[in-house]
Amino acid sequence: MTVTSPCTGICKLDDATGWCLGCGRSGDEIGFWGSETEGWRAQVWDLIPQRLRHLGVAGHRLPWTTQEIRAFVATSLEQQTGTWVMGVVGAVAEFKAPPDTPVDVTVQGDHVIARTRNGALRMLINEEVRALAFDPPDQGAHPRILLAAKRERGRLPVSRGVADLGEDRESLLPDRGNALFDLGLCRKEARFCVRVAEGAAKEALQRASGLPIAEGLSQIGAALLAESPTRIVETALGRIEVQGQIPGPNARSPDGSHTHLLPDHLETGRALPVGMDLPRAYLPGAIFWRTALPS
Repeated sequence: MTVTSPCTGICKLDDATGWCLGCGRSGDEIGFWGSETEGWRAQVWDLIPQRLRHLGVAGHRLPWTTQEIRAFVATSLEQQTGTWVMGVVGAVAEFKAPPDTPVDVTVQGDHVIARTRNGALRMLINEEVRALAFDPPDQGAHPRILLAAKRERGRLPVSRGVADLGEDRESLLPDRGNALFDLGLCRKEARFCVRVAEGAAKEALQRASGLPIAEGLSQIGAALLAESPTRIVETALGRIEVQGQIPGPNARSPDGSHTHLLPDHLETGRALPVGMDLPRAYLPGAIFWRTALPS
């Protein structure tokens, strides 16, 4: 099996240790990487996590091939070992089966597709995707796994306001043919959409066309809460779709798949939680949390 390169796009050697602040290799190890044996490269990989912890770097690339990343995603979904999250801080979708509910998982070429009650996920895992691990803030917790795409591949259409995208031809849940509206996050890392049938929510979205999300939500929020249409969060890797009643402002998030859209958190401008910063060469695609997320 080919041992992948640890390079993360941050190519700067630490003056004190001589290790790269991005990948944890020495200058010689970087230079010899292409000419050395697979066994030698595997030994260097074994040294990297400890070196990066010494450097104070929270995240490091995992030595997973494309096939291993795809297998990890499929297995985590089949065995329901955690929660997959797509989006940015303040606008996320979480895919997780409710208690005692099965998840149907299929692998179709480069795509992993999963469906459960009120939720669906599709991820494209190809050679442009990288897996990184971030040490948890709490001792003893599992590392967070981040899947990222090369920036040049992962760009999404960016809408600066509410926009009618027409019929959603990529739908995973059984409301195919309804209209897709982008709520206008104006973010390159993700977009937050709703898929609506004819009715008050669609009419409100059409009236709010072009408005930035902060202003648009004041006009469409009540109709969306009443109708609770399908919510879709898309990133460079794919999408998560969520159905079911949207909880009110003070209500608890339901068990299983759900979304969060929090304008005050969006104002931070962060794509990822604190401590999970990515090299500029990548765009975040999805985060895997092995432990339950707080509601």
